[in-house]
Amino acid sequence: MSLTDTVRALAPYLQSWLEHQRDLARVPGVQVAVRVNGELAASFALGVANEATGQPLTPRHLFRIASHSKTFTATAIFQLAEAGALRLDDLAGRWLPELADSPAAELTVRALLGHQSGINRDGADSDYWQQFHAFPGREALIDLCRAEAVFPPDQYFKYSNMGYSLLGLIIEAASGQSYEAYVAAHITGPLALTNLGPELPQAREPELAAGHSGRLAGTDPRRVLPSSDTRAMAAATGFYGTAEDVTAYLAAHALGRSELLTDASKRLMQRRESEIHRPVKRWYGLGFIIDRIGDRTVVGHSGGFPGHITQSWLDPESGLAVSVLTNCLGGPATEWATNLIKLIDLALNAPEKSLDAPGTDLNTFTGRFATDWGVVDIVNLGGRLVSLTPQGDPALSATELTVVDADTLMPTPEAGFGAVGEPFLFQRAASGDIEWMRQGGGRAWPVAAYRQRVGLAPLPNPR
Repeated sequence: MSLTDTVRALAPYLQSWLEHQRDLARVPGVQVAVRVNGELAASFALGVANEATGQPLTPRHLFRIASHSKTFTATAIFQLAEAGALRLDDLAGRWLPELADSPAAELTVRALLGHQSGINRDGADSDYWQQFHAFPGREALIDLCRAEAVFPPDQYFKYSNMGYSLLGLIIEAASGQSYEAYVAAHITGPLALTNLGPELPQAREPELAAGHSGRLAGTDPRRVLPSSDTRAMAAATGFYGTAEDVTAYLAAHALGRSELLTDASKRLMQRRESEIHRPVKRWYGLGFIIDRIGDRTVVGHSGGFPGHITQSWLDPESGLAVSVLTNCLGGPATEWATNLIKLIDLALNAPEKSLDAPGTDLNTFTGRFATDWGVVDIVNLGGRLVSLTPQGDPALSATELTVVDADTLMPTPEAGFGAVGEPFLFQRAASGDIEWMRQGGGRAWPVAAYRQRVGLAPLPNPR
């Protein structure tokens, strides 16, 4: 199957796979979209938009996507560079005379884009991230950026919201437009994206999925957090959007697309500018995080805002774009977005194996099965059966299965712990429904049946 057809066929399982993890992690809500070459192949929302009211989350709810904003700012800078309005080696002081006689005046646009400027991350007082006071306006931002640099330029990768906020002001100076007007005219407008922008309008506040606090202890309730206006820092962290619109925007950064930038600019933005070692090894380009997921090189960005944690990835070669938006601090958006791609690739890249018994419907084996130890899924991945645990990297738990007969599956021989090589045996009711499954000597029941036999309430059906 093609990549698009694979994602479409897998979409119901992607939802089931993620709902299990959302529920266990007690994440209020998660919104997901997957596109291939700009075409929407999967879109769903799970959980609630607001734990206090119980309002269901939908694909139409808006999220604060925070540092995704940097990709838009970098796109605008490269558009202006292509138009000859500025150069990457311009000094910040050329465009922002208020920086005169400060270290920031001597920083290049390129150093700011690649987080190689060495200036502080969020200013001397960044308690706006805890909503103790408002985000800085232009004058306060300039004052914060006039401080002594932490490192000399081009010594270390040092992530800086201050640096990207300065880039937003440079865009305004070079274009003669406000940052918001420039984005609307040159990025979201040409792509006809109406649920994406650099600062949430007051009139659209009711569409926002409520942000929720993190939990210091497992039994702590989450608090609903108020919304914040990012003011002069919109270019670094102000954007809002839906997963569908974020993936549509990211898709325009795939190679061969011409709506926003030339391929030459995209390759420069997506090239490894810096190597990062904390918290994990990855790279940063000029506005994009760069990582490897399996055999794919992906670009994208994470986002952290009071109450929202988000992650989006694009494979610029294949056009695969994935966005995962969560509405709580601590939401594992990066883990989930990364593992969604791994799950898609697991379905796409089927290994050679023995032929299944003819005339058997693979879907008569599929389901989620529970024991006292947890759950395991039997899933139809692109026309073959696989068992896997619906948590973490799916490739680490996946076992290829071959149909022996209507009640028996045989795992691919391998070396390992657990009951490797032992058959999966199914007990069925007269209707053909699975009553239980036995593997390695132990039985597992369909989740609903297991919960009933141990006295647990039925699970609500995810939307």
